[in-house]
Amino acid sequence: MINLKVGLTEKRYLILSVLDKFGIVTVDQIVKLTSFNRSTIYYALREFEKKELIRKFKNMQKAVYLITKLGSEAIGDINFGFSKDERTPNFAIFRHSMLLNESVIFYREHFEEQARFEVERELIAKFASEGLQRRKQIANLPDFVIEIGDMKQAVEVELTRKSPAKLAKKLLNYKRLIEVGEYTHLIYLYQSLAIRRLVAKCAVDVGVEVTFGNLDEMLGGNIYV
Repeated sequence: MINLKVGLTEKRYLILSVLDKFGIVTVDQIVKLTSFNRSTIYYALREFEKKELIRKFKNMQKAVYLITKLGSEAIGDINFGFSKDERTPNFAIFRHSMLLNESVIFYREHFEEQARFEVERELIAKFASEGLQRRKQIANLPDFVIEIGDMKQAVEVELTRKSPAKLAKKLLNYKRLIEVGEYTHLIYLYQSLAIRRLVAKCAVDVGVEVTFGNLDEMLGGNIYV
């Protein structure tokens, strides 16, 4: 089956769509998200590189691929690259992105076909298209959202310590969004117990309920330290 929109086979279109959705992925993650074999994925990635739809770099001895603006525009849903300058991301951004991806994969496998996922890139594109009022919320978007029936969970992958004031402001915003029905639950995924304790204290102070998940326990060997 050919996707006439960008002149790609259906499989290559789906692989590029995964790259566009997450912005930055490894081959292992593409395998988990598509169930395609590695040779199919590698051939597609090589073609995407030639057409400058993606960029490849190495981090932690692994090949990592990021979507370019051209590649995102080929899909036509998000329409921006992983970064403005399309440079290799620093380790903090890389680590956060990888743990976000692995968390989505974890929940996707856990819920099987029951859940729908939107990641921050998709939320930014959607909110930006919905007018000025919605665009103001872009700075406060979750890392990803899980929807199952009437349940809509906002998920934060929290790896760095924020000031109590900044964190309280963010949690207060979530409290308001839950009250108006934007989300039904709030989940914080963490590695550091110090970060969990800080989030828990601020959540009590502002009066919002938070569910916690330990990334080390969830992801096992897929931890980017």
